[in-house]
Amino acid sequence: MDMTLSQDGTTLHIHIPMRLRRHGGRKMIVTSDGEHIAPSPAPLPSAQLDDPLVRALIKARRWQKQLEEGEIGTIKELAEKEGVDSSLLSRTLRLNALAPDIVNAIMTGTAPNQVSLESLRQTIPHAWEEQRILFGMHT
Repeated sequence: MDMTLSQDGTTLHIHIPMRLRRHGGRKMIVTSDGEHIAPSPAPLPSAQLDDPLVRALIKARRWQKQLEEGEIGTIKELAEKEGVDSSLLSRTLRLNALAPDIVNAIMTGTAPNQVSLESLRQTIPHAWEEQRILFGMHT
């Protein structure tokens, strides 16, 4: 892997040697050391896109990206642009701190009943294991 910074210092370029290989009709990434990286999951069925939890996660990711990339300067500006209360927007942004397995369970429709839009808009523990315990997903 090679990393270089642009001359103006604003962009980091990362070069990762890899190749794409077909496996069972799907493309897989093969790294330079021969390791296979699993393909991304299939797209969500449109029925899941109607799920309020899924829509909230999608909004949280989109809003976070807009803030991180500087498209929008502040949460207040973003809330005005989106036509929502800044408090609601802030609570939705907190969904970006969910453990990956909880996000996956929501996106695949396998999350327990304790994981609801209302429960996710409450205070969520920062530690992923505490989140799993809270939502009955610890192993």
